[in-house]
Amino acid sequence: MEKVFKTIAKISAYLITICIILMLVCNSIVSCNAKGKVFSELDSIAPTKWGLLLGTTPQTRIGNRKNMFFKYRIDAAAQLYHAGKVERILISGDENSLDGVNEVVCMRDSLVARGLPTDRIVLDGKGFRTLDSMVRAVKTYGIKSFVIISQEFHNERAIYLAEHLDLDVEKLQAYNAVSPDSGWSFITYAREYLARVRMFWDIISGQQPQELGKSEPFD
Repeated sequence: MEKVFKTIAKISAYLITICIILMLVCNSIVSCNAKGKVFSELDSIAPTKWGLLLGTTPQTRIGNRKNMFFKYRIDAAAQLYHAGKVERILISGDENSLDGVNEVVCMRDSLVARGLPTDRIVLDGKGFRTLDSMVRAVKTYGIKSFVIISQEFHNERAIYLAEHLDLDVEKLQAYNAVSPDSGWSFITYAREYLARVRMFWDIISGQQPQELGKSEPFD
């Protein structure tokens, strides 16, 4: 019996090691790919017509507290618009998230409160995942050049997805919203390692959006 336990322990250790290496490799590939495309300084963003704001809820799902990821993304989008870096913003998120919140409407209302005209904002409530958001921005809305707006870790993954899903993109750049540093934020950062592994599986397996919908090109 002791020999069996040792064998199980060895196999478990090997599997855990392989998983950790896989996550680190995927993380490194995505981060390296984003160099020169992801910026934290407003002056580094070249003016373009569209900004793509990736959705999240205004409250955290654990504890129902104010979601700083949400606030900082709204800050970043408003900065880009008022600085003349983008003319219009496509908000892509879940119109009926797990806690029943319409992410895109909440984000639109917050942007309007920051002085953005409603006719400068387009809502895509079918951006259930980052993959859906990227594919739908290009294939459904016909937007091929845009600035992605989210936290740096999210922007890096979104850039990689857009470039490796056989999308007809022309110029991509990303503006980094401030990254929260609270203890609870650690859960999101840790989950990103798993999200990057899944992203590669999605690309390899040819994963498609849950809903592509009828083409409604703007550009």
